[in-house]
Amino acid sequence: MKKMFSGFLSLCLVVSSGSMAFGGTTADESLSKLLVSKSSSTSSSKLYDMFPAFDPEIADYTVFLPDGADSAYLYMKPDDSDYTVYCDGEAIDEDDDYFALIEDIDDGDEIDIKVEDEDGDGDTLDTYTVTFYCGDEDDSDDVYLDSLVIKNKTDSGTYTEVELNKDFDEGTTSYTADISSNTYKTARIYAEASDTDAHVLINGEPVNSSGYVELSLQSGSNKIEVTVVAENCEDTKTYIITAAYEENVEAVLTGLAARDGGSNTVSLSPTFYSSKENYTTNVSNSVDSISFYLSTDELCNLYINDVVQSRNDWTQNYILSEGTNTFKVGVKSTTGTNEVNTYTISVYRQPASLEASVSGQKMTIDGVSRELNAYNINGNNFVKLRDLASLLLGTSKQFSVSYDETSNRIALLSGGYYTSVGQENMALGQAKEIAASQQSVYLDNGQVSLMTYNIDGNNYVMLRDVAMLLNFGLSYDSVSDTIQTQTTQSYSAS
Repeated sequence: MKKMFSGFLSLCLVVSSGSMAFGGTTADESLSKLLVSKSSSTSSSKLYDMFPAFDPEIADYTVFLPDGADSAYLYMKPDDSDYTVYCDGEAIDEDDDYFALIEDIDDGDEIDIKVEDEDGDGDTLDTYTVTFYCGDEDDSDDVYLDSLVIKNKTDSGTYTEVELNKDFDEGTTSYTADISSNTYKTARIYAEASDTDAHVLINGEPVNSSGYVELSLQSGSNKIEVTVVAENCEDTKTYIITAAYEENVEAVLTGLAARDGGSNTVSLSPTFYSSKENYTTNVSNSVDSISFYLSTDELCNLYINDVVQSRNDWTQNYILSEGTNTFKVGVKSTTGTNEVNTYTISVYRQPASLEASVSGQKMTIDGVSRELNAYNINGNNFVKLRDLASLLLGTSKQFSVSYDETSNRIALLSGGYYTSVGQENMALGQAKEIAASQQSVYLDNGQVSLMTYNIDGNNYVMLRDVAMLLNFGLSYDSVSDTIQTQTTQSYSAS
């Protein structure tokens, strides 16, 4: 058994990260036991209380020694017999029964316990710290709180006070609170002792210089223990808050991909982001089915066209009709307000036989009649990008169009000013030659999937695809046979 002296103490530096019930520093479980005893015994009657109670994943501990106690035994057993434990630089092993005697302890002394791996290269697996506070018979025995407040994290950097079930009183030790659901799973507990020299710990962790401990919350009931240790380091009092918390998981997709019936990747536009709800793609006529990979939080349910789907897996193969196929992906959270979000995937399967005619439909943009020069191909309107850019010029959805001959690339820029080339919105004649185009199109420097046909030497894109990518409203009034474009509204596939 080694004797250690406080004059050789070293201060440990560890990386802080949150845990579910404890807000302090964490460890990787390289110690299986850590006890502080009055003698070289692990009998419960000989042990000092540690705050918090030992957990291999928690790195920092506090021990209070009453008047007359200036030494203690540390019992430090590694999780693996090949690990080496160092207490303030001195190796502790089976020959010492994993005990070290710490003598001449002063108020605030910190003992540094390091665990190194078995290969002898000096790599530290964990650093644990035990901080001692020493009492005196002349010290105060006041163990009451002066205030107790719980605050719920409601926004980044914003905390809102939560009402306790009763007004705080120093003599009342039990409270309940309902914490409104949030996506942060975090609350701060503020506690101030009547005696400023007393020690306050929340779930075993000392309050910080601002008087609080930040805790992670679990869905359901959370027991929060606020312990006041008197200045004499002997008398204690515990207050308990039972906080009910319902986790609020946002109803969003975390992943989305597509493949055809032959397991070939099908690219979606735009690039997937959880916040983007509309996607489009097009496939050749030879592709007659498609499946999707959908991922979301385990507390959310998934649907395609109202049929339940498995999370984090590929769906069945869906048969594709010629033309536009619409898939509604629903995500429903099972927490909080049971939020539901819907994503739309439009898959255009090119028809085997193409029929193009000049569209006879009218068009309005923000309520103003405009001339629509478009071809109707198997029920869908296709327009020139330059024609559409000239019509949207001056609206919030204007965009510029340029062509890079070297890369054979059409580049669109959202919000860009369109410069006329003098050939926009010219009357169309009967289509003579029509074929799917291989023209690449980029929007804001990212390649997008636009169904494009080359008709008599000019490229025409599906109007609905452009509306989705630029996010403007598009609807159809069957009474007046009018396509209505609303640049102040968001795109909806319905």
